[in-house]
Amino acid sequence: MNAARQSAEDLYAAHGEKIRFLVVGAWNTVFSYLLFAALLYLLGPALRGLSDSSSPVLAWVGAHWYLAVQWLSWIVAVPQSTLTLKYFVFRSRGHMGHEIGRAFFIYLPMQALSSLSLWFFVSIVGMHPLPGQFLTIGLSAVLSYLGHKHFTFRGDRARVSDTPPAS
Repeated sequence: MNAARQSAEDLYAAHGEKIRFLVVGAWNTVFSYLLFAALLYLLGPALRGLSDSSSPVLAWVGAHWYLAVQWLSWIVAVPQSTLTLKYFVFRSRGHMGHEIGRAFFIYLPMQALSSLSLWFFVSIVGMHPLPGQFLTIGLSAVLSYLGHKHFTFRGDRARVSDTPPAS
């Protein structure tokens, strides 16, 4: 049993940041998806009603209401995601506001790709937005990790990455 524990400790010592990223990423994914589902339920009917508007912008939002919900949930989810990454994965001591701003910059191309994917699944394939959004989730995990590792939290991470920050 001691050998198994030592192997687990060695694995964590070598890959702790990646393991923490997977755990926190799973939480952030669940949070984002549930937020999307809640906002879809709460705002969907009102947004769909805009499709009859005489304003071309409002009519477009009404026709693509699920994309408006996706962007709104993204605006709320990015700060939550950044804070969990900051404190639990990268253990950064950097300025929170700057890191949240950089995170929006990292997530923006992925959000655009996710929106295009969601539009494809809903408008072209004919899926409901919930399973369509679920399918878009996997597109950004690896890019997110690399972007945060090399941009959002660059230089602000603890020097010993697997020691918790001082309380």
